[in-house]
Amino acid sequence: MKIKAVSFDIGHTLVKYNNPLNWKSLYEPALKQVAESCLIDLHDEHIKAAIATLTKYNTREYPREHEVTSEIIFLEILDLWRQPHEILDIAKEAFYGFFLADAVCYDDVVDTLRYLQNAEVKIGALTDVAYGMDNSFSLQDIAPICHFFDLVLTSVDVCYRKPNAAGFTQLLKTFDCLPSEMLYIGDEQKDIVGANRLGIVSVLIDRNEVSPDWGQSFTVHSIADICNLL
Repeated sequence: MKIKAVSFDIGHTLVKYNNPLNWKSLYEPALKQVAESCLIDLHDEHIKAAIATLTKYNTREYPREHEVTSEIIFLEILDLWRQPHEILDIAKEAFYGFFLADAVCYDDVVDTLRYLQNAEVKIGALTDVAYGMDNSFSLQDIAPICHFFDLVLTSVDVCYRKPNAAGFTQLLKTFDCLPSEMLYIGDEQKDIVGANRLGIVSVLIDRNEVSPDWGQSFTVHSIADICNLL
């Protein structure tokens, strides 16, 4: 097997978060941070209305493949709050900043990316973002390692979420390689299903050794283990 490109999911594959995968339990404090940043005096009914909107777009509860932009979500909330659209950017920065504050790369990531780069393997990323998060926020997570990547795609870029084929297809096209010449590494079932649909070599990163079987080609317990697959 000759591998020409290796692509990754980001969240819980390359980057660790202390927040739960489902943000619903943290909506209220995040929204209160938005209100504080935007100088809005919120009442309980405003919070409840915004929580209902966020829940509607929560892909952990209502999975979808078509992506929705942050503008759609947060303009809807501002309209519910009867606030001017001019504060949209401030509102988004406050909300997303609440959840991104604790992101950190796993210890095995930098050395592995350096190994791939030295081996002249193309390095890519395809990641779904939460609540249409703009790249200016979501890619802060990989700022310390972004120089290793030849291509980074988010669900906002491709307009679809995994396991939809759109992002995987763009990776293959950009790197000019066959599906059998690319590894895709992720931690969720949608990562494996999406890669398998196109015949990309799917690799499950199973850091907690739970051992799910989603039809992956390989399972690794450390990102460093993928070096043995080249």
